[in-house]
Amino acid sequence: MFAKFRKYVDSVLCGSLFELIRANNIVQAKIKECAVEQFSSDERLRHSRERLDGALALSVERVSRIEAKAMGTLLGVGVAVAVLGVGSGIVGPTGVLGSHAMAVRAVAGVLLLAAMLYLFGSGLLALQAYKIGEVYRPALSDYEPLVSSKDQAMVMLYCIEQNERVGTMRSNRLSASFSWLRNGLVVVLLLGGLILFVALLTDARVERSGT
Repeated sequence: MFAKFRKYVDSVLCGSLFELIRANNIVQAKIKECAVEQFSSDERLRHSRERLDGALALSVERVSRIEAKAMGTLLGVGVAVAVLGVGSGIVGPTGVLGSHAMAVRAVAGVLLLAAMLYLFGSGLLALQAYKIGEVYRPALSDYEPLVSSKDQAMVMLYCIEQNERVGTMRSNRLSASFSWLRNGLVVVLLLGGLILFVALLTDARVERSGT
C-alpha cells in the first residue's frame, strides 16, 4: 500500500523522477558492463556494412535530437523563471496582494515558491539530459584495413547499443523535465486563479459597501 502511494506521489508531484533515476542507474550499469567482445557471436554481424552504417547514423541522430530538445527546453524554462521572478512582487507590500490578509499572501507565496522550484527543477533536468552520457562512434583505428571486417562490425554494433542506452537515459531525464515544467505551469495557473478570485471578491465587497 505504501509503495503504491509513494509511486503515485512520485508520478504526480515529481514527474516519476525517482522511478526514472532508478531506471537510468540500471542503464548506466549496462553501459559500464558492455564490451565490444560481447558482440562476437551477434547475429546482426551478418548485416551489410551499409546497413550497419545506417543504423549507427540513426543512433547518433537520436541522441542529437534529444540533446537539441533538452537545450530548447532549458532556454524556455530560463525565460519562464525570469518572468516569474519579476512577478514575485505580487506578495510584497506594494504588490497586487499586498493589501490582503496574511493568509492569502502566504498561500500565494507558497504557490509562487512551488512554481519557481518546479521550473528551476525542469531546467536542471533538461541540463542533465543535455550533458548526460556521450555519443559513441568508431575511431579511425576501428576501420578496415586496420582491423578485420568482423571486428569493425563488432565495434559498430557496440556503438549502436551504447548510443541507444545513452539516448534512453537522456530521454528519461527529458521526460522528467517536461513533467516538472507541466507541474510548474499548473501551479502558475493556480496562482493566477487565486489572484483573480481575490480580485473578484474584493470588487464584490466594494460594491456591497457602496450600496
